[in-house]
Amino acid sequence: MGLLIIGFLVIVGVLALAWVLVPSKKDDQADEPHSKKKEKSTGSAQVREDAQRLPYRYADDQIFVAGDSVWTGIRLTTHPEELASADELTAMATEPGRVFAALGRAGRPIEWHLKIVEKPVDAAAETAKILDAAWLPTENYRSYVQRVADYQQRLGASERDVALFVKLGSLTHGPAVDMGETAADAPRPRGEGREALTARAGELVTGVAEEDLSTATIERWQHVASSVHQAFARLGEPLTRADLVYHIRKPLHGHLPVPKEPLIHSRAWGRSQFDLVVDFRGDNSRPTHIQIEQVDDETGQQLTSYTTTLVVASWPENLRFQQYQAWARRVGELDFPVDVSWRGTLLPADRFTKEISKIHNNLKDEYEDMVAGGRTPDQQLTDQVAVSKDAVDQAIDNPKPGFEGRMRFSVSAPTVEELNRRASELKKHLERQSGVEVLRAKRLQWRLLQEALPGDAPALPIAPYQRIQSLETFGIGLPTAGVNIGDRTSRDRSGQVLGWKGPFIGWSGRFPVHYGLHVGPARNMGAGVACAGASGGGKSSLGLLKFWQESESGTECVAIDPKVDFAQMCYYLAFGAQVNDPDFEQEAAEGTIGTPASKFQPVNPEFWAETRIIDLLKSHDGVLDPWAITPDVHAGRLVAETMLAGFVGQHMWQRIQVPVTVAMETVLDRYDRRLQEAMVQGASATQAAATVTRPTAWEVVQNIEEQLAEAQADTASRADKLQELELAATVLRSLRKMPYARLAFAQQPRPFETVRKRRTVITLRGLELPQDDNPDNWQAPDRLASTILQMVMRMASQMLDVKLERHPVSGAMATRPKALFVDESYVVTATPAGRSLLQRALKQGRSYAMVVYLITQQVTELIRIEDAESREGGTNQIHSAFMFLQKSVEEAKRVAPMLKRDPDDPRVIASLMEPHLETGVCMYRDADNRVGTTEIDLVFTELLRATDTNPKTRPVRQAVNPPASVAHWSFQSDITDWEVAA
Repeated sequence: MGLLIIGFLVIVGVLALAWVLVPSKKDDQADEPHSKKKEKSTGSAQVREDAQRLPYRYADDQIFVAGDSVWTGIRLTTHPEELASADELTAMATEPGRVFAALGRAGRPIEWHLKIVEKPVDAAAETAKILDAAWLPTENYRSYVQRVADYQQRLGASERDVALFVKLGSLTHGPAVDMGETAADAPRPRGEGREALTARAGELVTGVAEEDLSTATIERWQHVASSVHQAFARLGEPLTRADLVYHIRKPLHGHLPVPKEPLIHSRAWGRSQFDLVVDFRGDNSRPTHIQIEQVDDETGQQLTSYTTTLVVASWPENLRFQQYQAWARRVGELDFPVDVSWRGTLLPADRFTKEISKIHNNLKDEYEDMVAGGRTPDQQLTDQVAVSKDAVDQAIDNPKPGFEGRMRFSVSAPTVEELNRRASELKKHLERQSGVEVLRAKRLQWRLLQEALPGDAPALPIAPYQRIQSLETFGIGLPTAGVNIGDRTSRDRSGQVLGWKGPFIGWSGRFPVHYGLHVGPARNMGAGVACAGASGGGKSSLGLLKFWQESESGTECVAIDPKVDFAQMCYYLAFGAQVNDPDFEQEAAEGTIGTPASKFQPVNPEFWAETRIIDLLKSHDGVLDPWAITPDVHAGRLVAETMLAGFVGQHMWQRIQVPVTVAMETVLDRYDRRLQEAMVQGASATQAAATVTRPTAWEVVQNIEEQLAEAQADTASRADKLQELELAATVLRSLRKMPYARLAFAQQPRPFETVRKRRTVITLRGLELPQDDNPDNWQAPDRLASTILQMVMRMASQMLDVKLERHPVSGAMATRPKALFVDESYVVTATPAGRSLLQRALKQGRSYAMVVYLITQQVTELIRIEDAESREGGTNQIHSAFMFLQKSVEEAKRVAPMLKRDPDDPRVIASLMEPHLETGVCMYRDADNRVGTTEIDLVFTELLRATDTNPKTRPVRQAVNPPASVAHWSFQSDITDWEVAA
């Protein structure tokens, strides 16, 4: 079922005797304000009101019909070109032209229309989409998302929207685009009965046509559109009806806010039914601008905007690709929005050759006429003849399509004075930075405004400033360049939408950045996130923000917290200023805070009820026993070997491996016998596995003690065997007594209970982490810390349930999203065993909806993991990377590959160091490998206080209780620096 779109507009103005465009300095001057200039006599011109109906007859999410023409649209993906490589820039500049060449293979001209606008953030729509993607959002999360969207809207947040409209053909003559499809049906004719006569009488009054487009007609045109969408699949996605409505409304609102779509809820398409898309009234009595009048739907207040369109009069003589002169890039540098409307016609190769041959012949005739008349042609004409001759020769030798295009720039403002300033600034900026000359067209502003609307362009008295160019030049202005970065959706081959937009995390220029942990895996990308940088750069703040956002949205989160940053944030949000009490830390370590007997009671009980903090140092022995944290008993043996090798180091492990292996085999044999005995007594295999006592690392050590005792009692024992057993027993006996190692040894291990809460933090208070990332330089405490961290990571992975469960909102069976945050992850990735563990977690994560968020100061081993995956033909496991401030050139070179950028590129190195980066600013690579500078914005003062990891400023900032409800939180922008510090 489709939708019929109809709009009405009214123009009040002066109809001049002639519509002309004279490219002179006088005609390019701006209007003076009305109050300063008397009205001139219009002679035979008459002032009148001219009511017109927009020609749109039908629209859905694939096609729209304007008059007799059928169009489709593609929303092109924008790419930051800040650190784009030469290959990426080449692709941005040439790929659209290649696609156009494929569309033009039918040999017929194809019209297209490129629109570039800044689209304001729609707070309501954005809130709904983010909440729809959440598993089980809390009321605080709902309030957070809504208030953040309002905050963005208040600051004027927008996104760059690049839309390409392609004319598929006409209802009368069929498709112009030939992708192997059959011609679409013409509209179904009506009968001439009484009903038809009545309908036609109504048309005379309303101006609304009552033709019917058959279902077959629509479906066939949709099929043609699908082929165009498929051709542009790598460059963007189909434009929706809502997008189309925005592009219709935008030129007719100037600088005023565009109403949300739908203004009136859409009716089903059919006879006598339509949507009011836009109600527009304008005054074109001034020669160089249009006065737009709109009415505020909520207040009824009349609003006024002034808009003008500048036409491109000339381009640089030698048009070639230069990144820093690209017109799209330069337009975006201005402090006011500029809308771009670029129309063109794709010319088949033979037509293109004919057109440039005509140009060459005209220039040649002019040259010869001057010579025949005794005049010497100037150098400019001489060069033009030579250049056009070369172009004709190339077109004949290598026939290619081309295009004929005309470009416009539009600016709008609340006053005529500001409009004149903006138009003048735009003109100077383009001429100075890109060598493009633009003129403010007189007596054509209304036609140019119409030309900005999607669909067929109005007929102009002349064809002003059209330029014939090769297709290769279509993208040299980088029309898809922008600073949009972060989450976006994509489509698979079946057309299924993949991904969504996650919560807001910051800004890229004046454009908002959104990032959700699970968007990358949902688009079939890896399950890893890397966040790296020097101390004080802001990486911890981002990790803590994501931990809070994701857990509040319903993601089950576990954090491995060596520095107690995650625990401190949770304590502050739950208990407020009580965290500064001298007794708080002691009770927190004992696990008694929040209990009825504690003097510390939460200021946010709901948050604390969904929080679990485990202080590993205070945990009972054996919680990290290999068989306690591994579901499969025999797989537990491999974990035990890895653990012991990590504890003692590879050199010592090789010396004691034989007796330890024998002990493990003995222990497992005993377990298998116990299992068989239970089954003989009538237990099922499942019941036996659940009830029979599992092996333990303690039992392995005891068995070595037993072997040693037997060997010492046996006088025939070999001396070398006795020495092996004595060494193994001594090493493991002392190992059991070491701090933290005791967590892996217990006669009766008690694993942590699986408690399903939104967030679990496992603190490693007092664990001394290695300062060197080279394990060859590690001492015993370093090996101990690395191995414990690996074991905790295994345990945390097991705590995240991977079973299907019923979605709390939709009711469908699904896997709850999970996230594992690992701080100081370089300690895990430094060893082969740790890297292997991480690789398995990343590969399994996508299948189990589990993302691993890695916070580190060293990324070398992560890069090795990525490179290994690439060599094996697999998907890169790190779908997004946040690289914060680097202190030296060497550090910057090490992290550059995480951005998929050349470490020898000076631009890349400079972008990762001061002064480009400062605290809270990073280089962000998103799931589409787009890289751009991103400033993290915590938005609320309460989150700024909660995520403070500086031991000097944290007590001061956390001396204030945070409100339990996000609805009462304060925006940072409303608080002074002194108030935040206080």
